Amino acid sequence: MNIVNLFGVLSGLQLSKKKTKALWIGASSKNKIEPLKFQCPKDPIKFLGTYLSHDAAANNNNNFYVKIRKMETKLNTWRSRDLTLFGRTILAKSLGLSQLIFTASMLSVPETVIQQTQSKLFAFLWKNKRDKIKRQVLFCPLSKGGLSFPCFRTVVKALRLSWISRLLNNSHDTWTAIPNYYFDKHGGLLFLLNCNYSVEKLDRKIPLFY
Repeated sequence: MNIVNLFGVLSGLQLSKKKTKALWIGASSKNKIEPLKFQCPKDPIKFLGTYLSHDAAANNNNNFYVKIRKMETKLNTWRSRDLTLFGRTILAKSLGLSQLIFTASMLSVPETVIQQTQSKLFAFLWKNKRDKIKRQVLFCPLSKGGLSFPCFRTVVKALRLSWISRLLNNSHDTWTAIPNYYFDKHGGLLFLLNCNYSVEKLDRKIPLFY
């Protein structure tokens, strides 16, 4: 705590104990001791726009389902407008997926979230009526007769894959220590990228995100 206080004096960034919350992790996740008298709430803690806790259901609700409801509310304000399919596609991207992109880039997205999000987007496109065009066709670019309509499953995969280049290009940065800890148990990331293997045979202790 002395180091934190010294940092505050030198930088002018004082730590407020009343506003600071702590979260035990790893083997100490069930520890009830409050370190340095910081609050250790059981409810999810909001950190940089993302909720964190040991309650997976509460995390998913705050990080995804609440945002899906907000997305639906925003899209509903445009539902009665006489918009073209192209216009609705643009809104599905700008007002729809934009609500989830940041969180989906950092957390593992549950299958139910992917399905529910896609369902809400198509409901907006067709005004809660049955699809008139095959969804796989709508996902295609305009040059191939589609609408470039957002496929949330593909977006999630793209966001996940983007971390590979970041790991390879920033291999000596501090944040890479955690993912590399798990990858190194299996020969390292480069080794895994050049192997043909079944994901099911990997160590079950690897976090789902990785």
